[in-house]
Amino acid sequence: MKSKDLPSPHIRLLFTDLSGIRHKGVYNELLKVFIEKIDHESSEEVGISYPVETISEWEYEDDQESSDPDIIEIL
Repeated sequence: MKSKDLPSPHIRLLFTDLSGIRHKGVYNELLKVFIEKIDHESSEEVGISYPVETISEWEYEDDQESSDPDIIEIL
């Protein structure tokens, strides 16, 4: 992983594995894994767990939304 900093646990993230595949999920500090969350219409299920060393980068899901040029903030 490029950054040695790890995210706060249980906050929604976007993370990329070493194969370059992006996932949505959360970080579990106790297990030291990123856990993929799969959204379904009626529920959210837990997907595959990825150990920290298999993740190339991560960012908070809110960070990506705030950097999207198509989103305009109205004051």
